[in-house]
Amino acid sequence: MGAPILLVGFGRWLTDKLRIGSIVATEGSAMMKQLLEILREYRFIDRAILFLRLFVGALITLHIIDKMQTYNFVLTGYPALLFGSSTATFVIFTLLEAIFAVMLICGYGTRFAAFVMALGMFVEIFLVYPSLGWIGVERQILYIGIYITLVISGGGRYAIESHLDRKHRKVEF
Repeated sequence: MGAPILLVGFGRWLTDKLRIGSIVATEGSAMMKQLLEILREYRFIDRAILFLRLFVGALITLHIIDKMQTYNFVLTGYPALLFGSSTATFVIFTLLEAIFAVMLICGYGTRFAAFVMALGMFVEIFLVYPSLGWIGVERQILYIGIYITLVISGGGRYAIESHLDRKHRKVEF
């Protein structure tokens, strides 16, 4: 191709890596090779985010299936938080968990879904299981860590929202 490519505003990390502010590079130049190497290096992050989304979505799905199979047992210990009965709370929270798990797996609204799920884990720790102590809420804390990571990173390159953003984004040079 050989046409000059103008790269401006990729952020401070790119500036630090290449040690200049704006770059005009041709495809065969050493600077372009360095840039392509940086982009290849960060591509694995998108794959890791995809794995994390699929992993946590699958875990939540399995959790929901387990709750449905042991419905009577789970319902006896389920609190009535916002709604009149524990049954209503159980049904609403389980439906929301299922919707947000699908959103995480697909990568649509990843930050929102992960944020709401993290809030749900905080509610679980402080309102549902306050007497269990650290050992009793380790799983919830691990989920919070995963959800906060997804809030920070977003869905990554392999997400529906990433594809939709690319369709509607205008590239300006």
